[in-house]
Amino acid sequence: MADRRLTECIDDVILEYLSVGDPESCCEKLEEILTQGLKEHLEGIEVKPDCIFMLHPLHHHSIKAYTTLASAYKVCACDLLSVDSETYINQLKAFDMRRISAAYSLVLAGATHHLFNSESSLIASVANFWTGAGESLLSLSKSSGWSMCLNLGLVIPNLASAMKFKCTKCSLMDRFRAGMLNGQIKSADFENVSNEFLHCVSDITQKVWGFLISDCQFLQSCKDPIISSWLMSTKSSSTVNVEVCVNKTNMRYTHESENSVSLGHEQTYADHAVACIFHLGLHCLAYGGLLASICYGPHSHLVCHVQNVLEREKNFVLYSH
Repeated sequence: MADRRLTECIDDVILEYLSVGDPESCCEKLEEILTQGLKEHLEGIEVKPDCIFMLHPLHHHSIKAYTTLASAYKVCACDLLSVDSETYINQLKAFDMRRISAAYSLVLAGATHHLFNSESSLIASVANFWTGAGESLLSLSKSSGWSMCLNLGLVIPNLASAMKFKCTKCSLMDRFRAGMLNGQIKSADFENVSNEFLHCVSDITQKVWGFLISDCQFLQSCKDPIISSWLMSTKSSSTVNVEVCVNKTNMRYTHESENSVSLGHEQTYADHAVACIFHLGLHCLAYGGLLASICYGPHSHLVCHVQNVLEREKNFVLYSH
């Protein structure tokens, strides 16, 4: 009965969003359900007075909510800029919306990958979610919102010199290109590449996760969306001692006022953030393409799309100034 009631709550919010077109309200209501659960009385069911029914982070209703939130936050950003793209406050809010949208995309990819480890038939969904996360992160890394950091006196890196297209920690890019040539990958090779990929993206994610989830109450209860097996509390986040792991860089991103941003390690923040988000996006995109090549074949539309994006980003890194 609780499951049915939660289904109705989530479906009602999504239906209202599709009908009315208010993405901000949709985000608030879905995150309230994910954070607070179902508190209402269930007719005919005897439970403790303080009993709260919470969705498991990997529940299919949660996956549906993450999918909607990743999209709705992006729509929020577009709506803000369509109203007045010159207003500083709107630019800052839109940048924040894109940031949280990218975080939900990464959460969605991590969640479905966790399920994919137990059910290989989910490969098509996982391929699309990793690809979507990659594109969202790449878009964020090149967002015009970073120019606000420059206006605040922060150092914005030269992307051509700050990034290297080839990762020295994993063979994902080489494996993806090899897959395009021979159209197949051995099971043992795929397992090795997947392990390398997860280790690599988890390491990168820890450096920017605190930045990506800043000001998002629900996501702050997730310490690591990739490897930590969803260390989310099933209690209300208001009772949880949230301690986001951001590794040595200790990046933080908070709004002190309408026209100021407080950042840890001011002079190196933008360098680390942009480069790490860009690298993270490349990894997610390439892995999504590798999964797509296994699922659909090396010449499928999705694989060709991933290949084109990677080539475009490679040229951007090598030749942009």
